[in-house]
Amino acid sequence: MMTIKDKHLRVLLCLVILILGMSLVPAASASSSSTIPSLPNAFEGSLKGDAAQAGPGLVISAYIDSKLVGSYTLTKVGQYKVSVNGTEQDNGKEIIFKLGGIASEPVSVTYEHGANPVKLDLTFYGDFIPPEIQALSASPKYILNDGKDFSTVTAKVVDDSGIKSVTIDLTSIEQGVVSLNSEGGDQYTCNVVSTVPGEFKFKFTASNPSGNSVVDTDSISIIVLKESQLATTFGGSDGVFSPEEIEALVNNNDVSSGIKYAVLGAYFADGWDRI
Repeated sequence: MMTIKDKHLRVLLCLVILILGMSLVPAASASSSSTIPSLPNAFEGSLKGDAAQAGPGLVISAYIDSKLVGSYTLTKVGQYKVSVNGTEQDNGKEIIFKLGGIASEPVSVTYEHGANPVKLDLTFYGDFIPPEIQALSASPKYILNDGKDFSTVTAKVVDDSGIKSVTIDLTSIEQGVVSLNSEGGDQYTCNVVSTVPGEFKFKFTASNPSGNSVVDTDSISIIVLKESQLATTFGGSDGVFSPEEIEALVNNNDVSSGIKYAVLGAYFADGWDRI
């Protein structure tokens, strides 16, 4: 039979559990709220005015108090979307939108922290036509990773307002962003060398004086090989070159002279009677 003392102990235990539970709730709430990321103020809509034909490559940016708080590279003609990543302290502050560095016509829009996405058309006047890439290639495709062998990137880029910069991003082979050389007649070239082996696609960007840019991430493809990879890449399954494979390699315009000399040097190492 339960005694009065047992009842008191049981009630006391329940009170202790209740008090501990209540003390943990605020801490858990504070912890969970601190890990919830803030929601950006998202905008999307149509581009009007001169920007109606603005297309892929142009960047739309959002500013609060002259501070960049969001940007987006257009993927469709005349359409944009951008997430404005402000703070609670930015609530009620005016948002300024710029396309290619040019501010939009005045719009009455302020930042609302965590608000639902907003449909907003923006009007811009200015030059929003990006340069046109008429030709872009890299040849040869295969080069040796000796830091001397090279592939030449050739581009033809035109723009009625002129070209401000033409670059290729070689960060993946530890060389950073490099400017192409102007050869006149809208032609640009750059020799790419590498000591880093691998298969690479390099980002190409051309900009005009208005800040409008066009980007290509598919056309410049270069494969950098170590000398130990040449036999398995261009020879037979046995890793040994046959006379027919040597002839095919020599006549392959996708293969650099550096690779051809390396293969021929190894092939004829035992004497020229193999011709």
